[in-house]
Amino acid sequence: MDNTIYQSMKAAVRLLENQNTISNNLANISTNGFKEAFNLIIKDKNINNLYKTQTQKYYNFSEGILTNTQRKLDLVVKNNGWLVIKDNNGKEAYTKNGHLQINAKGKITIQNCNVVGLKGDIKIPNNANIKIMSDGTIKTIQEKEKNIFEKEIGSLKLVHFKKNDLIQKNNGLFYFKNNILNKNIKIPHDKTIRIQSEILEASNVNPTKNMVDMISNARQFEMNMKMISMYDQNEEHANQLFNVNN
Repeated sequence: MDNTIYQSMKAAVRLLENQNTISNNLANISTNGFKEAFNLIIKDKNINNLYKTQTQKYYNFSEGILTNTQRKLDLVVKNNGWLVIKDNNGKEAYTKNGHLQINAKGKITIQNCNVVGLKGDIKIPNNANIKIMSDGTIKTIQEKEKNIFEKEIGSLKLVHFKKNDLIQKNNGLFYFKNNILNKNIKIPHDKTIRIQSEILEASNVNPTKNMVDMISNARQFEMNMKMISMYDQNEEHANQLFNVNN
């Protein structure tokens, strides 16, 4: 009976983990470039032919819906590429959110984090008319006496990963797994990555599927709680009978 309670508790914990993941997906439906996460239950057989169950998180890296914004600071990264930013702790992180902003210091940011360029942070001159090229190069455009003058002021750092090399943290940003393991590996710029400006990639979260999964998880969790309560009551009754017989 104790083993049954133990297994029910383990199942309930996994359902809570899954519910947190689903809740985070639903909370980020409107976050540009957000990638849907999901949990898979993995069963491993050991040398004693016993199964060990663990939960492993995976990500749906499929492209979200693309929207033409006609805003010069919006972009989508193609060829499975990623934009590079510095998080609030100064660590290199990666995102598909191409909604660029310019802060009070003239630096390009995403979600209040500085965007990393090939030569460091990128600063935009005041009131500059800019253009972002397909290779990530950023240029200012000036018109003088009917002539167009372009000047390069920086270039976005664009990187590429294998899908299993990335892990998402609570801030919604992705990180290189090996750097999470206290390593400091610098990911090089990938010249093959291309971007397209004036377009944004939406979140790829399927709200209907996640809502159905959330309801299903809640019902399964409730069922496990009832099973634990029932076994606990049965054990209490058994103890009472044992005491009476003695």
